[in-house]
Amino acid sequence: MKRFSSARIWGSDETIQFGKDLGLKYIVCASPWLKDPSSVKDPGSRAARDKMTLDDWRWNAEQFNRIGERVNAAGIRFAYHNHTAEFRSENGVVFYDEILRATDPAKVTFEMDCGWVVVGGAKPVDYLTRFASRISMLHVKEFKMEGWTPGSAPPPSTEMGRGSIEYRPIFEAAKEARIEHAFVEQEEFDMPPMEALKIDAEYMRALTV
Repeated sequence: MKRFSSARIWGSDETIQFGKDLGLKYIVCASPWLKDPSSVKDPGSRAARDKMTLDDWRWNAEQFNRIGERVNAAGIRFAYHNHTAEFRSENGVVFYDEILRATDPAKVTFEMDCGWVVVGGAKPVDYLTRFASRISMLHVKEFKMEGWTPGSAPPPSTEMGRGSIEYRPIFEAAKEARIEHAFVEQEEFDMPPMEALKIDAEYMRALTV
């Protein structure tokens, strides 16, 4: 699997050939792009993503379908990885729901970042239940959310089991979905990373469902 953060190289010939050379099963896009990038100073920034409209997300869904077709033709699957902006809404339409609706299941699958779903104000179990066939991979991360204010800077990341997210029901729901891979991701450390990794690994071993 390879994750590309720049929307400008999602489906380029170079990216697809690189994926084939590596024998990748998935190419994952981790950042959307504005339909009109000239409208903001830094179109690749988090602030720009937070300003995206429903029209921007529908445009991205169209791009995902086109790119997915090209990537799939090379024997690789194309996937999209969420952050928090996807769980904003416009006129009652949640952007993530619209991406799921507007993308072709044969061309686009999803790597759902459970931690960002929760920080975005949604529930991973809900998506694993409603869209079981659309999600192939999970990112598993933990946050300390006590005292955190939604809409402010993201809460601090921490080791699995030491934060606020209850993962047992998430993995129970994942059993009924088509999850092929789950990746533990920790973005901040207040101890040596290898010590944190050991805590994460012990938590995952003990999390039997």
